[in-house]
Amino acid sequence: MIGRFLKDIINLLIYGGAFIGLCASCITALTFELTGRVEENLQYILLIGSATAALYTIHRVIGLNKSAHVKNSDRFTIIRKYLFHIRVYSALWILLSLWLLIPLFNLSFILWLAPGGIIAFTYVIPFLSGGRRLRDLGWGKIIMIGWSWAWLTAVVPLWYFTEASIQMTVIHGLERLLFIMLIAIPFEIRDLNIDKSLGLITVPEKLGSKRTRRIARIMCGVVIFLSLISSFHYFNQPYVIAMGLTSLSVLPMINFSYVTSNDYFFGGLVDGTMIIALWVFKVVNIFI
Repeated sequence: MIGRFLKDIINLLIYGGAFIGLCASCITALTFELTGRVEENLQYILLIGSATAALYTIHRVIGLNKSAHVKNSDRFTIIRKYLFHIRVYSALWILLSLWLLIPLFNLSFILWLAPGGIIAFTYVIPFLSGGRRLRDLGWGKIIMIGWSWAWLTAVVPLWYFTEASIQMTVIHGLERLLFIMLIAIPFEIRDLNIDKSLGLITVPEKLGSKRTRRIARIMCGVVIFLSLISSFHYFNQPYVIAMGLTSLSVLPMINFSYVTSNDYFFGGLVDGTMIIALWVFKVVNIFI
């Protein structure tokens, strides 16, 4: 009884959008931690979390329709089971996002959100011919994910809210882009068979297992190097330690992605690295 109740709670968090929303808020907060300006920008941090939750719940509903031919996936079975609830959560997340947007609303802010927001929106919503989304463009989708997350969780916070230099904004934005792409690789591996059935050629499919792992190691090294630059620029040593440890932890997750299909691993642990990064920063910051 308790086990089933706990499983329902976990499903609610993961498939109802709350967990990925928390991940988005945490990785956005980490950028503000880098500059020491978290509390004054809490409104934006919460907005990114709720908007991400809204988009991901919408994505689950649309993705279910696109993958109607997939019958042997536990993930889609759970989504079908909770479909009505997910639609309700989606509406609630949208309303919460609009409410959080009101205090921040101005033309300059909307224009700054647009480069990342439009990509995020069109990644989920079918707008191309044949009802396709940006997600349906094969290997390019991982770049689109990275761009959108980097822009909204790193570039806008650093440039718009803290008025950082263009050099540091580019460095930090590129670091975030590569980190998000790094944690997106396990999901690409998870979806290999489904993407094949839809005719999509993704990065793991195109490069193969060996080269995918090699690319991941290179990306991990570059993320650590760029975070080191940001850390020294802002005299914030805990930041590079947090990003270094978290990025390195993704590498064994990529290896494990080839032998598991458990969505709690992907939607929980892999996505959860964004939460882990913030808490590692907090813990290290106590001692340094």
